[in-house]
Amino acid sequence: MLKANYSNIWKYFGYILLFTTILSAVLYKPLPEGFTKTKMDRIIMHIVEPALRVAYYYPSRLFSKPSSMVWWTRLALNHMSSTLGITVNTNGVVSSFWRNWNGVNVKIYQPLYNQTETNGAVLFIHGGGFALGNVEMYDSLMRRMTAEMNTMFISIEYRLVPETVFPGNLLDCENAVDYFFANAAAEFGIDTSKVVIMGDSAGGNLATVVAQRRNERNAVPKLAGQVLIYPLVQMADMQTISYRYFFDHLDGLALVDPESVAYYYMFYAGINMDEKKYLVKNVVTNGHISKTVKQDINKIMEHKHSLEITNNYKNATIKSRANVEESIEAQNLLEQLLMNPDIFPLMRKNLSGLPPTLVLTCEFDILRDEGILYADRLKKAGVPTTSINYENGFHAMLNFHSELFEASESVNDIERWILDTIGA
Repeated sequence: MLKANYSNIWKYFGYILLFTTILSAVLYKPLPEGFTKTKMDRIIMHIVEPALRVAYYYPSRLFSKPSSMVWWTRLALNHMSSTLGITVNTNGVVSSFWRNWNGVNVKIYQPLYNQTETNGAVLFIHGGGFALGNVEMYDSLMRRMTAEMNTMFISIEYRLVPETVFPGNLLDCENAVDYFFANAAAEFGIDTSKVVIMGDSAGGNLATVVAQRRNERNAVPKLAGQVLIYPLVQMADMQTISYRYFFDHLDGLALVDPESVAYYYMFYAGINMDEKKYLVKNVVTNGHISKTVKQDINKIMEHKHSLEITNNYKNATIKSRANVEESIEAQNLLEQLLMNPDIFPLMRKNLSGLPPTLVLTCEFDILRDEGILYADRLKKAGVPTTSINYENGFHAMLNFHSELFEASESVNDIERWILDTIGA
């Protein structure tokens, strides 16, 4: 009897092994050369990336409505993110609690007994294409940085699209920031001259728009700095080299893709994509750019060509620009929006006076070029700007800060820059 049981166990094990092997073979997609920095990171991503495809990428494509696609992706990523950062242990030196500031929920991360090293603070706005993510998804990152920097962090829970569209999401962030500046000194003993705003992806968009708007109205206290992590800052050119590289080398992987950027950005701009989803094919070829705004766009992005020559993916094969599929409807919908810097911050004509800035970009990210271009424009406007491009990095790698070497290194780079900026 015992021998028979062992026989069944080995049989079932064999079935599982066979199923796993077949599944791995079906799902396997080679990662491009240089993707991730260490062999262990590459092994981890060869496990994580197919899991992401199965969990959200493939299922989300089954929905006919983009809003349903957003709903499924949000649900899947919220659950999967709970498995990240579990190795972060702040050893009880960080307390956290929720508050409501001007109608906006924020989570405050405070060094024990509020004994900060800097007397300053960091205001954090999470990414997710304005449609995904939440404060809890970044909880381990906030705890880690609070402990390592011995500095207060505030993470803002702004409303998401498509339920809330521009400017509601931006105003949530501004309302929380305004409350903080009005009350932080009295409530937390914070030196409000030592406050940095920080965000990743769409959060980088919101963070720099908040900084731009404060700068334009001469709001005080002034921000001490801004940290923009692979920021989403424009939709005027969806055929930069980093976008075109995606189609040749990253298409089909569970990484941020051109169509998703178009969907999320247009949702954010208040366009009902359940009704207008057919316009995405025009947008990703730049068919949404009307002759009326083309000249202004070209002037803003005049440095783009020289930057693309320098950042050419080590002469990797990249297709030439696709034929533009023009859409008068898309042009009419977006013409008044494309030059609105409160939605597309790269389009702000005057960037002088903004606070010292750290811009982080990643080689394997369709948003790489616009981040580099924004950093270049800031430098030309006289803004003290540090830009770092992680040659082995990818979009959203910060969410793997405790799992991947280069992601962890990027956190160290951010921490050093902030501590130098606020004069710890």
